[in-house]
Amino acid sequence: MNTELMLFARYEKPYVRLEEICDEFFNLCEKKAKVAAASQQLPVPVMRMTESRKSPLMVRLSDLAQYLDSRHQTYTDAWEKVKGVS
Repeated sequence: MNTELMLFARYEKPYVRLEEICDEFFNLCEKKAKVAAASQQLPVPVMRMTESRKSPLMVRLSDLAQYLDSRHQTYTDAWEKVKGVS
């Protein structure tokens, strides 16, 4: 299963607003997610489509998919080590 394709199928666009994904993927409310984005503390790049501060904060789905896949691999490696799986 391709994570990026699954995310694209769900959101039907290559970029999503931070507030659409902050709770589910980062366990942050919208306000805290915006603060974290401003200080570059989120695990994915966040951008605005225009120079306006009123422009919504956006996340590229391919970046989110890459982050999710890397987290999965990290925990899979740890699980395999504990279970003794080669």
